[in-house]
Amino acid sequence: MIIFTLFTIIQSQIAQLSLNGEGLKEQLLQMIDENQLDCQTIQLLITRGFGQQILDLITTDSIILESHLQCAKQSIQNDLLQLESLKKRFTNHENHVLIKPIILWAQSRANILIKVKFAHRIDAPAYISVKNHQIQYLNQNLQISAESDQNNILTKFYLEIPLLNQVDKTIGWQVESVGTMVLNITKIESKLWLHLSKNKNDKFQIWWDLKEQIGKDMEDFSKMLDNQEDHLKNKKKQQKKSDSSQQSSPIKTNIFVAFFLKFKQWLNKWF
Repeated sequence: MIIFTLFTIIQSQIAQLSLNGEGLKEQLLQMIDENQLDCQTIQLLITRGFGQQILDLITTDSIILESHLQCAKQSIQNDLLQLESLKKRFTNHENHVLIKPIILWAQSRANILIKVKFAHRIDAPAYISVKNHQIQYLNQNLQISAESDQNNILTKFYLEIPLLNQVDKTIGWQVESVGTMVLNITKIESKLWLHLSKNKNDKFQIWWDLKEQIGKDMEDFSKMLDNQEDHLKNKKKQQKKSDSSQQSSPIKTNIFVAFFLKFKQWLNKWF
């Protein structure tokens, strides 16, 4: 309490000094005599704009002790490091990294749940300090964006999904564990979707961890996926069989033609 009161008095004394250094020399001498001139006071003087006056007193009057000079030097170095750090952040923000977040999704007949992981792949650690989350639904496109300045490098996350069917424009979302968030989307029409996106090239992993929590709808969804997979397999088999049949027909024709020509040559030879 005594130390805090003493420093408050020193702050008050420094506040009364003018920027032209009036009374500064006498004040510093008094502080040195009373052993009040510590690192904190030196730093306070520098931040209040008395850095040049202190340097002048060092060179002309040599009234600053070496230990105090080291404090002043350290304070200036710290300020320079902070400025350099800000400069790096500004430079890196100009050249930001753009990443698509990882998506897992599950559904009931009424809702879609989407887990967003802000990472460059599913098995990578999520980014920390993710901020500026934005979720928008425009023209049936779901837009997800956020950013992180981890390691002083600005990383922007952005993903746009053309949803398979229409949903309610009011989308609920909340930040979960570090670097993840969950979206709760209400469907306009109560039914299961075979895909999340209209774009067939979009392959989003299923959030199977919610299968027990959601229950029957996720079981029916699983059956839909199995039926679709079986349908695609059968379609490939039929296509392969059809291609094989089309290829074998010309072969049979060619064999018959070759046999006929050979037979004709034999007849011409003997008759």
